[in-house]
Amino acid sequence: MVRNARFELSVAGLIALVMLVTRSHSLSHVLHLPDTSLASFFVLGFFVRRVWAFPALFALGFAIDVIAIGWFGQSDFCFTPAYWMLVPAYGVMWLAGRWAQGRLGARLAALPAMAVLLVAAAFVSELFSSGGFYFLGGRFADPTLAGFLPRLGRYFPPTLLATVGWSSLAAASFALLFTIRPDLRGAARR
Repeated sequence: MVRNARFELSVAGLIALVMLVTRSHSLSHVLHLPDTSLASFFVLGFFVRRVWAFPALFALGFAIDVIAIGWFGQSDFCFTPAYWMLVPAYGVMWLAGRWAQGRLGARLAALPAMAVLLVAAAFVSELFSSGGFYFLGGRFADPTLAGFLPRLGRYFPPTLLATVGWSSLAAASFALLFTIRPDLRGAARR
């Protein structure tokens, strides 16, 4: 049990570090890395059983955004009352990761089903986040479904690409880790 807690804390810390680097745009002057937020919540749900991890990672994302806007001059255009739609958006990804761990597990044969789940969860998450911003953010006069669909078509593909890319990198990294250190495979199970 101690090893499981240590493993989960290590995974949560690594996810937090990766989110800090990509979400803060701290490397924007050198290299623009796509945001890992959706993939981070999926991977967190898959590997970290403790429920505190979800609000902790959300709080980190919120703190990064507040600091980036307040201290580093990032645009506050997306920071509206609709920001809180990120709770269900990220919650979908976290729950999908938890469901994948419980139902599919970390097996090579589960990858096709996991990919379908990841794409579906990312789409629902995008509906919450982009739909919430469009319809509830107050930035668009008279928002309509006809006005939202082109925005969904514009913003979802790069979000999906980043989510699948980061999730694939996480899966490959954990597969390599479990190959090098098979004793950790048991720590990753629930």
